[in-house]
Amino acid sequence: MRKIITFLFLISVPLCSQTYLNVYFNDGSHQNSSLSTLSKITFNDTGDSLKYYLSDVIITAGIQNNTQKLTFEDIGQGGTLPVELVSFSAIVIQNKVTLVWNTATEVNNFGFDIERMSSSSAWNKVGFVNGNGSSNSKRSYSFVDSPKDGSKFHYRLKQIDKDGNSVYSNVVDVVIGIPANFELKQNYPNPFNPSTKIAYNLPADGVVTLRVYNIMGKEVISLVNENKKAGSYEVTLDGNRLTSGVYFCKMTVKNFTSSIKMLFIK
Repeated sequence: MRKIITFLFLISVPLCSQTYLNVYFNDGSHQNSSLSTLSKITFNDTGDSLKYYLSDVIITAGIQNNTQKLTFEDIGQGGTLPVELVSFSAIVIQNKVTLVWNTATEVNNFGFDIERMSSSSAWNKVGFVNGNGSSNSKRSYSFVDSPKDGSKFHYRLKQIDKDGNSVYSNVVDVVIGIPANFELKQNYPNPFNPSTKIAYNLPADGVVTLRVYNIMGKEVISLVNENKKAGSYEVTLDGNRLTSGVYFCKMTVKNFTSSIKMLFIK
């Protein structure tokens, strides 16, 4: 891999201008990304890539070290970063589909069109969820759809900036009916406060236990302990009795066992 050469340099720029981030490599090449104002830069452990965050501030100081070299150039008006989508998944409960997605950072995010396709129809918009504009923290979103006339569907997100630019997410596939496999879904939202939802799939009837444990392995809540028919289910975990911290939810049915990690923040 190309390595970024050996020092970091920041130059102050005015809020009204667009900024380019230029990254210089030791083979003489370089690349740039369009930015607005910059508040923080972090590098991965190998020094081969970088991640940057934006906020409504002006950089006023230069920083130098012995790892990377960056420059920021004032080139005129405008400029935004795309939304960083870190997950997108679907949960099927009976005949309803819950789409869940998370972003790590957002700039100029107007919102998301939700699009659906089936074997008998092309891509169609089925809903819209407002974005959070600009954000440096993790954001969670969800949307519930009730498709008809079919059992297999495809979903994607169309993220739209406030200036009208757009980009599509990956596609998630959904099958409505009896699940093919036992499965414990990741809770959403996560982190959560005060409550979160946990979904699970059963391809066959069986006695299901769903228990929550703290970081020490002590059981703190029993969510499910009964015989269930084959199908898809969802249960709500109320965190009002919990203290902030990491918890684990464990599902056991027949010979199947699975667990997920959850974070509760008061």
